[in-house]
Amino acid sequence: MEAHLPRELGETEALGIIEDTGDGRGSSRLRRWCAVAAATKPKVEALFNGTVDLSCNFKNPEGISLEELLIFWQDANDLVLYELYQGREKQDHIHEKYLNRTEYNQTTWTLQLRNIQIEDQREYKCLVQHRSPRGLVLVHRFSFQLFVFAPFSQPEITRLDNMTVKIGDVLNFSCSSEQGYPEPEEMYWMITTENSTKIPGIMDLSQDKTTQLYNVRSTLTLTFNETTRTNISCYLQTVRQKEPLISKILTIEIQSNEDLGNNHLEVILGVLAVLAVPIVIVIFCWIKRRYLCCQRGTTKEKGEDPGHLEEKQALPTTGHTEQEEK
Repeated sequence: MEAHLPRELGETEALGIIEDTGDGRGSSRLRRWCAVAAATKPKVEALFNGTVDLSCNFKNPEGISLEELLIFWQDANDLVLYELYQGREKQDHIHEKYLNRTEYNQTTWTLQLRNIQIEDQREYKCLVQHRSPRGLVLVHRFSFQLFVFAPFSQPEITRLDNMTVKIGDVLNFSCSSEQGYPEPEEMYWMITTENSTKIPGIMDLSQDKTTQLYNVRSTLTLTFNETTRTNISCYLQTVRQKEPLISKILTIEIQSNEDLGNNHLEVILGVLAVLAVPIVIVIFCWIKRRYLCCQRGTTKEKGEDPGHLEEKQALPTTGHTEQEEK
C-alpha cells in the first residue's frame, strides 16, 4: 500500500479512529481519540554544521504495532525527510536534499538530522498514520520550528594608522566579527578614560552566498583631546546570547607636546651617539699610529749615538800610541 500524505489540520484539531466492534453493525461504540499538535509550536535550536534531533513526540498510548504504522517527517514545503513504512525504512519519497543525512531512533521516536545548514531553518512536522480496515488514518501530527545559529567570532579591533598619538590627533579604528548567524542586534564601542563612554557603531553586514553566514564590521573615528591613557573595546550583541561578545582591550598612550619634544631630543642624541662612535675610533687609531711612529724615531736615534762616541774616543788613543812608538 502506498503512503498518502495527510491533509492539513488545524492546530487544535483532533482525529477519531473508528474501530469495528464485531457486532456486524459497523457502529462506533468504541471511539478512541488521539490528540494532534498542540496550539504552540515548540522551538528547536541547531548549530550550523552540527546535528539535531527532530522529535515526533508520539507516545503510542494504544501500543499499535509498527507494522500498522506509517511514520514520516516533512518540511514546510512538504518535502519528505524520512519515512518508516510498516517498520521498514522507505526511500521512495525522500527528497534528495535529505538523503544520507538522517537516522531514526525507534526508542525515542526521534529523527536525527546531520550537517545542518542555514537553509534548513524552517518548520517541520512529524506525522503518524495508522493502517486500519478503513485505510490510512492520521493519528498524530507534531509541528515544530527549527532555528539554526552559528556563533560569531570574538570581535577584533584594528588600528587603521600607525602614528604616534598626541593631543589633538584624529585616529580611525575598525572592529570586525565573522561567520555568524543570524544577524547581530548591535555593535558598539566603549571608550574608557577616567569615565566610560558608549559610542553606537554603524554595522556593515555582508553575507556569504554559499553558507549564508554573516560578517559584520564597524568603524570608529576618535579625536584625542586628553593626555590620559585611553582604553578602547568593541562589543557585539547577538540574538542568541544574553551577554555581548567583547574584543580585547586596545590601549592608546597619548603623548603631550613636551613629551614629544623630549622624545625628539632623545632621538637626535641617539643618532649623534651612533655617528660619534666611528669618529672616536678613527681619532684613536690616528693617535695610536702617530705614537708608534714617534717611538720608532726615538729608538733609531738612540741606536746611532753609542757608535759615534766610540769612534770619537778611538781616534785620540790611536794617535797617542803612534807617537809613543816614534
